[in-house]
Amino acid sequence: MVLEGGYRMKSNKWNQNYDLQIINFFNLGARHSTTGFGVVVRDHTSQVLGVLSGGIGIGTNYIAEVYGVVCAAELAVEWGTKNIVLCSDSKTVIGDFSQGKVPWFIHMIWRKATSKIVSIIYMHSFRETNFSADSVAKRGSTLAAGERQIIMERPSFLTRIELPEMAYYRFC
Repeated sequence: MVLEGGYRMKSNKWNQNYDLQIINFFNLGARHSTTGFGVVVRDHTSQVLGVLSGGIGIGTNYIAEVYGVVCAAELAVEWGTKNIVLCSDSKTVIGDFSQGKVPWFIHMIWRKATSKIVSIIYMHSFRETNFSADSVAKRGSTLAAGERQIIMERPSFLTRIELPEMAYYRFC
């Protein structure tokens, strides 16, 4: 029962002595969760043109969302797209990028990518209406850190995508 509960724990481990003593006492073992990002590329009619997933390793949701935005911009440049709409379920990331507050560790990559883009529109979507990117990100979390996977069409695992004319409901 204790071992099973250890797998369900969602809290942080700060590598303090007492954390390690408790983990060793209950024989819980080390838990490592990896983070990934996912990008769904669509055209103006919402048709899926491709997906990009990538592994980050151990990181936060914020870092995963930042890498998703930056890699989407890089992919747009690679495909020769000049006008893009970046949509994310992270209000913080969309706010930071739209105000020019790009995190320092990705600043130069962002500047290089955006120098070839004419216009960027930033949009926030609720997590409930971002399920296709979330499923691609889950696949990215299985990849090694730095590994990327591009699929140039709508993949078979992407069974549902968000539709602009569809009403979605959020219950709080």
